[in-house]
Amino acid sequence: MVRSLNYLDWKIENRLILESFPGKTIMMLYSGGKDSSVVLHLIQRASTEFGFSFKTFAGIFPNHVFTLKDREKLDSYWRAHDVTINWHTLQSTDVQLDAALSEGVSPCLICNTAKKQALINFLKVESIELGSLVIIISYSLWDLVSASVEHTLTFNYSLSDAIPSVRHKSTEERFFETAQRFYPFLKFKSGFAVFKPLIRYNDQDILKFISDESIPLLSTQCRFENYRPKRLFSRYYKPINIKFDFEKVLEFSKTVHRLPEENVFTELGEDSYLRGVI
Repeated sequence: MVRSLNYLDWKIENRLILESFPGKTIMMLYSGGKDSSVVLHLIQRASTEFGFSFKTFAGIFPNHVFTLKDREKLDSYWRAHDVTINWHTLQSTDVQLDAALSEGVSPCLICNTAKKQALINFLKVESIELGSLVIIISYSLWDLVSASVEHTLTFNYSLSDAIPSVRHKSTEERFFETAQRFYPFLKFKSGFAVFKPLIRYNDQDILKFISDESIPLLSTQCRFENYRPKRLFSRYYKPINIKFDFEKVLEFSKTVHRLPEENVFTELGEDSYLRGVI
C-alpha cells in the first residue's frame, strides 16, 4: 500500500507508540535534511497532543554543511515552533574526511562513527538512563529500498575477492547495520526503544510535506554525498518518479535477504546496539 503523508493519518498509524512516550526521555536525531525535518515537525505536533517532551541532537559534521547562516535560519524557524535545536560541535573535522578518502576509506563511515560517538558521549554527560530512552531516527522508505539494492549488488553479485576503491564496513556488517532499519519500533527488554516514523513513506510525499509546511532545510550539499549508496540510488528513483510499497519491500527483504527478526537486534542490549548498529 502506497501512503500519502499527513499528520492525521501518521498519528493514527503510530498512536500506540506515541501514547507510550509520556514519562520517557525522547531524543530526536536531527540533521537539518528533509527527512529529519519532517519527523521533527510530526514529533513536535504529537508532543503537544500526546503530552510528552523531547530533546534534539544535531551533530555539526561535516563542518562545511552546517554553515552559521543556515543554523541561524533553522534556529529561528524551529524556535517559532517551540523547538530548541541542540547543536553539538564534534571533535572531528572535515580534514579527517579528506584524509580518509585519500586512504581509500569511506568518509561517510568516518562521519557516522563520529556522530554515533558524540551521541553516546552526550547521553553519558547528561546521565540519561538508557532504560527510559527512546531515540527517533529519520530513515525513509527510499533508504530501505537502497539498503536492499545495495545488499543485492554487494552480496549476491559482486566478486568475493574484489577490493573496492573506497572501503566501508564489510558486507556482513553493513547488512546487519541496515537490516535493523526495516523495523519501525524496536523495544528492548530494559525499556530502551528506537522509533523510525518515516520508513513507510516515499520521497515524493516527504518533499511535498516540506513544501506544504514551508519547512527550511540546510542549503549546502555535502561534498562527500557521492559516497553514500542511498544518494546514488535515489538519482535513479527520482527522475522516473517511482514509488515503493513498504510491505512489498519488507517481504522481499525477509524472503530474499533473510532479514533478521526484530529480536535479533533487541537481544543485543541497548549499549551494543548504540555502539555497533545504530
